[in-house]
Amino acid sequence: MNTSDNIININLKEYFWSLLEQWKCILIAGLVFAVLVPAFLAFKNYKEDLDAKASRDSLSAMSYEDLLNTLNEGDREEVLNAAYQAKLIRDQEEYNANSIFAGMNSEKLPVLHYAWTIDDSYDVEQIAAAYVAALGDSETVDVVRQALGDEYKNADDIYVRELIIASSNGAVDLKIVLPEGTDADALNTGIMARLFEIHNQIDGTARKHTVTYIVSEKQDIAYAEIAGELIARNNDLVLLQENYDSLVLSMSDYQRNVLSVLNAKDAGNTDTSTPAFGFSKGNIVIGFAVGIFLYAFIYLVLIVFSSKVQNPELFSETFKTRNLGRVSSYRYKGFSAFVHGKTIYKMHRKESMDDAAVKAVTDAVLSACANKDLHKVGVILAGDMKAYSAQCDKVIKKLKGSSKTDVVKIEGDLNDSALEGLDSAVILAGSGKSKYREINGIMRLCGYYKKEIIGGIYFD
Repeated sequence: MNTSDNIININLKEYFWSLLEQWKCILIAGLVFAVLVPAFLAFKNYKEDLDAKASRDSLSAMSYEDLLNTLNEGDREEVLNAAYQAKLIRDQEEYNANSIFAGMNSEKLPVLHYAWTIDDSYDVEQIAAAYVAALGDSETVDVVRQALGDEYKNADDIYVRELIIASSNGAVDLKIVLPEGTDADALNTGIMARLFEIHNQIDGTARKHTVTYIVSEKQDIAYAEIAGELIARNNDLVLLQENYDSLVLSMSDYQRNVLSVLNAKDAGNTDTSTPAFGFSKGNIVIGFAVGIFLYAFIYLVLIVFSSKVQNPELFSETFKTRNLGRVSSYRYKGFSAFVHGKTIYKMHRKESMDDAAVKAVTDAVLSACANKDLHKVGVILAGDMKAYSAQCDKVIKKLKGSSKTDVVKIEGDLNDSALEGLDSAVILAGSGKSKYREINGIMRLCGYYKKEIIGGIYFD
């Protein structure tokens, strides 16, 4: 923004260096918000969890039918559909977690393979079917279980039965999958004994027969049918989960609460959880970042809306006059010294510190006076420069040491009489002290009385 008396000019390089000087305050701001933001979010989530639990507890006391009756027909259908899909998901997840078969490589299954033909009987197909049926009963399951490793001894019958693959097509074919840790010799002994029992049972029903074994060995097989089934199941699980998530997302909060209670009832669970008040590591990091960003933003806003100069290049960039140089001196004490880190301050201003900088700016002024044949220079202090009085006095004293130039110090309110007799002027401006309108006023008055402005010196 640039008007006659209100000029805002931001030097981003100086802004970032100034932020680095204030690293202690920035760190404190980050730490404070690293506590406040997670605390606020944790309290918000805790309150929401408490309200949700109170609602669920109230709904849990109702029967299944009463719960559904609290919904209109459309909402009820959505909840029932989601509850059904949730049950399918639970069943598949339970299968994946407990199935012995699901954890094996179906493209290379170690098995005990038996195959036999049935002779001397007119009922070959019926007898073969009887073998297949008997091989799937609990007694055969127990035989297989006894040979399994300790990891699978307590597996449910349904998962052990999956290991028994029996079929008949004229001959009877039996494959028993061998999970890791299975005692194959013990299993072979048990299965042969079991087949002998089944043979006698079938003979006892007046279906006399003999069998001829054509295969009896341990081998590896690729069972494409099971592989395809497992892949299909897992693909179905992904689709079910996506559909379920989509349904839940489209529901109202009340529908979600009802669904949560129905799912718990279906799964036989009781909600005994208590909402916890906890900090998230991610929120701590977010809070720390928010603190740093907020500090930097507020500082930028203060600069933007400040009427005081903050830019060492203001004379060349803003007022389009010569920038004679910069004189820096670390003057902070007490709390200000804590805010502005001395090491970074000096690192940034190593070329403009104290005496060397004073000599450089005075040489620039005297050189300009000599080149333009100027003999009486007014050194005008823009605004309240008390904070920089020591540096200003050094500059003026060094200028007065020149025998060719008469130097007049002008401070306070500038008036017509103060410029009388001068042929030129140098403006001294202090960071955070001089105002843009004060410098602007000096330049306009000098221009009105045709006093040449040699340039400006910036103090910080």
